[in-house]
Amino acid sequence: MLIVTIMSLGSVSCREQFEVVDDVNFDVTTKAVTFKVGEPVRFTFSGNTDFITFYSGEKGHDYAFKNKDRITEGSMVFSFLTNTGAGTSGFPNPSVVPISYSTDFSGEYTEEAVRAATWIDITDQFTLPQDTPIQNVSSGDVPISSYFPNDETPLWFSFYYKVAKYDATAANGKGNGRTKWIFISPSFKGVVEGISEEIYDITTSNWQIITTSSYDTEKPADHPNVDLRGKKITMLATYRPSGDREAWAICGPIYRQDVEVNEGPDLGVGIKAMADAMLSSYEYTYDTPGEYTVTFVARNANVYAHKESVKSIKIRIQE
Repeated sequence: MLIVTIMSLGSVSCREQFEVVDDVNFDVTTKAVTFKVGEPVRFTFSGNTDFITFYSGEKGHDYAFKNKDRITEGSMVFSFLTNTGAGTSGFPNPSVVPISYSTDFSGEYTEEAVRAATWIDITDQFTLPQDTPIQNVSSGDVPISSYFPNDETPLWFSFYYKVAKYDATAANGKGNGRTKWIFISPSFKGVVEGISEEIYDITTSNWQIITTSSYDTEKPADHPNVDLRGKKITMLATYRPSGDREAWAICGPIYRQDVEVNEGPDLGVGIKAMADAMLSSYEYTYDTPGEYTVTFVARNANVYAHKESVKSIKIRIQE
């Protein structure tokens, strides 16, 4: 029994010995705090340590996000392709189809309801054809998140189409035959750092046509229409209309969606392990100008315990 007791005491004594971890003796310096893009930044070390982990301060490798998720906010955008056709080159009729949004449209697809609503013109935010015939012009991704007054109030969007009465003397005698405007694949997407996901397509955004009495004499084939299978909205009238023509294509309700990506915590790069000889320095090159907080985590450890020291340096990278 005495022997067992002695052996047990010996085991405890050995464990206590192994649990002892030396204090971390480590520091880092640089010759300057300002460097150029593409110029190697040399970090000079002093002291000794078992492990070193490097955080460059760049996105994905920032010590400030070591223990918390990095949430990247994005934006909702509206986009489509447009082509114009079947008109008089150099004299499009109409020359533009205004694009607007409303926060107070009632949702009744009638001329009276459209005129009663407040519409804010955002045409200049989009890239549109400037003549006819022109094929498939990309509108660009136009951010719309800022247009929502709150999460409960939706937006409604409108393409306003107004054709002038045919005039055979217009366009230096070529006449102002109406221009057909076709909007292809109108889409509302969430975009985060160039990665997009569709939220509303042509069907779920509920595009509908509203015509005024100016279309009463038009044949059905010459009325604006929404083609869900072809994913397009066609705004047209008779090629040489006997009077002005006026119509809208309207969609909604479009509700604001949270657009974000959880990229998780940032990671460091191990540059020294316990089996490695102590480093005297480490070099890293930055490709993007900016201000960075560079962090080195020095660590002494065994299976029972560990100690660490965190050293940070702020540097500036210039073009």
